[in-house]
This record gives sequence, C-alpha cells and structure tokens, in this order.
Amino acid sequence: MFKKTLLSALLIVSTLATAQINLDLDVTITNQVAEHHATGAIVVEENVTTSVVFDGLDALVVNFRAQTDNEIIDIHVQFFQKTDDDEFVAATEPVSVQVPFGQPATVTVNDTDNDGSLVLIITPTFVE
Repeated sequence: MFKKTLLSALLIVSTLATAQINLDLDVTITNQVAEHHATGAIVVEENVTTSVVFDGLDALVVNFRAQTDNEIIDIHVQFFQKTDDDEFVAATEPVSVQVPFGQPATVTVNDTDNDGSLVLIITPTFVE
C-alpha cells in the first residue's frame, strides 16, 4: 500500500513539474520573386516535440522542442518540406538556440542555391 501511494505521489509531482512554454513565432520567407510573412503563437510542453504549419505555407512544417534551465530556454528547431508525394522530408538538421524568457532568438536558413532564405524569430514567454 505504501509503495502504491508513493508511486502515485511521484507521478503527480512529475506531472506538475512539466512546464508549459509559450512561443511567439514570426517567419519570413524570401526568394528572388516574392516574400511571404506569417506569425503565430503556440504553447509547448517542456521536452515534447510540437509541429507547426503556418497559414499559407502548407509545404513547410517546423518542429519545436523546448527545455528550461532556470531563466534560459533551450529551443530545438527543425524544418521539414512537403514533397510531391505529400510526404515530409527534413529540410535542415536540428538547430538549437538558447535565449532568456522574453528575448527573441533568430534562426536563419539560406537556400543552397542562394536564391532565398527563411528567417524565424522565436520569443519564449511564460504561460500564465
């Protein structure tokens, strides 16, 4: 009985210890012909990968995973691109940025042909 109660208490504590982090997102994609801009906000669970698709950018998926270390947030970002077969393939390797709450972090990806770029600005804030 004691073991069961202790296990239940540990489960409750570990569930409460999971932080939620708000990520304000601002993405700009430019190429030789046009520029596309989108914004959004998501709430992520600490250490849980969350996928995002921006309005008007259906061929792009961005995976986020965030972890807190006191006032610093370690954000892992990876971009995926939709193929003609409606499958998603990694467009980049995972990128990690560390930033304090309330401060923006910028991730820039340049096209290998040097005819375009993607700039993603991420601002983490506390979920209230």
